Amino acid sequence: MRPFTFRERPRRRSRSSPRGASTDGLPGSGLCFTQTPGPLLAVVGLCGGAGASTIAYLTAVTAAVQSSVPVLVCDTGGPTAGLASYAGVTACRTLADAAELVAGAEPLTGGLFAVDEHGLRVIAGEPQFTVHPDKAGVQRVLNDAREAHGLTVLDGGTLARASDQTALSVATHVAWVLPASESAVTRARRVLDRIAPLSRPELLVARSDGGKAPIGALRDLADHRRAPLVLMPQVMDFLDMPVLDVAGEAALTLQAIGGLMRR
Repeated sequence: MRPFTFRERPRRRSRSSPRGASTDGLPGSGLCFTQTPGPLLAVVGLCGGAGASTIAYLTAVTAAVQSSVPVLVCDTGGPTAGLASYAGVTACRTLADAAELVAGAEPLTGGLFAVDEHGLRVIAGEPQFTVHPDKAGVQRVLNDAREAHGLTVLDGGTLARASDQTALSVATHVAWVLPASESAVTRARRVLDRIAPLSRPELLVARSDGGKAPIGALRDLADHRRAPLVLMPQVMDFLDMPVLDVAGEAALTLQAIGGLMRR
């Protein structure tokens, strides 16, 4: 049985989107999905602290509010819990846990995802340090996720673990994320030099850290990957303002990601 065929918990109304409020003015108009199966976007940090979890959640929650079909965001487990913290919910098991059960042909009792206040499905949990999920199990869960959702967004970390790399292999689209600084460009180039050009659409997202962005170096890096370059402004923390207001600050970035999904 596919792990996404069980009944979803009732969708809760967002506190920041009152009943009757229109979502037409929200950013990321390219993130409206109306059918399944949909794309699987991997958001990958090219260095630590790049902001992959932030962009993954902003993209997914914007799509969830605007779409007429379910949207899923997940991470691969691991020692951080940024995605679960941003969503404000914790799934009963992580992607790594689910992959192990699927690989062993064990039932996914108790459900697989949580649902946040915006109706976004979330597979993310508490930090994990020793889990090494089965490769085929990870691929199976993510492929089934695509079948059941208009968009699946994966927080791919920094590709430091085998599960991150496995998840990248099944993604249909990839957004590479780095801070807009000289040192980040240097580190990112070393990573990308080790990754062969993909046969899937790519996007380079440079997140402002408040300093002057090295535009020339960023463009060279994007050209190296034959990927569009998008500059993301510095945004407020989710704990300081409603997430949909934060998404408004990142409107152009989200629209660019939406455009990537149409390729």
